Amino acid sequence: MTFTASYGVTFVVSCVTALTPDFPALRWRWIGLTLSMVALLAVACSSDGSDELLTALEPLTPEQVVSRSSEAMSGMSTFRFSLSHDQGNTVLTNGIEVQKASGTATIPDSYTLDADTLVSGFFVNSQVVVIGDDSYMTHPITRGWQLLEPEASPFRTFDPVSLVGSILGQVVEITSTPASEIAGGTYAIDGKLPAIALTTLTGGVDETAPPLAVRVTIDGTSLFPVEARIVGRATAEEPDDLVRTVRLFAFNSDITIAPPL
Repeated sequence: MTFTASYGVTFVVSCVTALTPDFPALRWRWIGLTLSMVALLAVACSSDGSDELLTALEPLTPEQVVSRSSEAMSGMSTFRFSLSHDQGNTVLTNGIEVQKASGTATIPDSYTLDADTLVSGFFVNSQVVVIGDDSYMTHPITRGWQLLEPEASPFRTFDPVSLVGSILGQVVEITSTPASEIAGGTYAIDGKLPAIALTTLTGGVDETAPPLAVRVTIDGTSLFPVEARIVGRATAEEPDDLVRTVRLFAFNSDITIAPPL
């Protein structure tokens, strides 16, 4: 939708003048009120996605977008994250299928995780808290918290902070995403990822897997990565057409991760 401001102003003034020929004071009061409404309408129309953004982003090459986003991560202290799938499930090397997951992270090495999984075909919701070298997890039956030995956690290699860094650090064949597919106020790049870039998600990878297609969306203001949409398998058990999306949000918010016991 496009609203031509100059035409709108001329039209409004003409109409109000014609309707109030004998009341000059009233006429100008109505003109002022109506022009305010015209201005609000023009702003609203410019935000419907069809017109240019009021503040344009700095033009950057795809390589510059990735480089600056990687640098911006040094200013990140906390964030929230989620993992979802349009098709298939993430399959860890221990055989656990992750349907969806969400959690919080504090840099450098603490996070919480709430994951819906399939274990030998049975649904299991797992909650995990990792603080440095200590790992806690809910019992699948009693739901009580337990402190695990370092190697006992099925999510022991999961690391949301390293995962994002690996994606930005190992993406290759980078191109700009078509402008029509980019949300306002963001940058987006398309590229290829080696399966090994997802090691901190799956716990291990099939190094013979073909490169995965990835689209990374980056906030235009903070330059923090906000989404990575990844197509393809990283482990031998995953389907070739797997589509998973990692989202990051609530950066540098007030997040405290404490031992549950």
